Amino acid sequence: MRKRLIAGNWKLNGNWALCEQFVDAFASLPAASLEAIKQQADVVICPTAVYLSRFDALIQSTSSILQLGAQDVSTESQGAYTGEIAASMLAESGAGFGIAGHSERRHRFAETDQQVVQKMQNLFAANVLPIVCVGEPIEQREAGSAESFIEAQLLPIATAVAEHGLAERPMAIAYEPIWAVGTGKSATPEQAQSMHAFIRSVMARFMDADSLRIIYGGSVTPENATALMAMADIDGALIGGASLDPEQFVALASV
Repeated sequence: MRKRLIAGNWKLNGNWALCEQFVDAFASLPAASLEAIKQQADVVICPTAVYLSRFDALIQSTSSILQLGAQDVSTESQGAYTGEIAASMLAESGAGFGIAGHSERRHRFAETDQQVVQKMQNLFAANVLPIVCVGEPIEQREAGSAESFIEAQLLPIATAVAEHGLAERPMAIAYEPIWAVGTGKSATPEQAQSMHAFIRSVMARFMDADSLRIIYGGSVTPENATALMAMADIDGALIGGASLDPEQFVALASV
């Protein structure tokens, strides 16, 4: 049984007050509810990097079930790369998870598959669990070529995992159809399940994919989460807008 992964990606949003609100929201839950969430899911918040260390200290001091993730990581480990943040720095700041290849990074910052793979490898090297994103634009979905598009994104990831002896290391794949990210549209549970099953079949050529967590990202809300996560190959969610609302996020973690 794969443990769910519920990850909130705040993007360029939030402030310290919101960090405190999230800790308070989980702290206010009954002990039985907290234990139930803890048993069924890893609950991760990905704030902007400047809050990681302070957020980590707050979590540790309150024994919160929340864990921290980074929204991005550098392809470099050190050097003259102004503004970049290395995976080792994220780890020292309290990040146990790190996102690589989010659709916004691929589209707005022209990140290549090779850069995404390097970021994944850097996260592995720092013992930060990678959440590697893949997803197709609406053009591929409507043309019926979504699977081939996703496979092309997956193969460099899977090949690197196999070639560098990482197949036994924990990681996650986030499927985020680009046409559903921040649009209010979501793939139907059946559409999402079909793609998740396909992703698992591709990764199974290179690793034991039965233990691989594949999570869905794309306008996930408390209203659609139950149906999505009832699907056999959907192991959690990468949540955008709804992760900025403590009440909604608690509800999503509790599904």
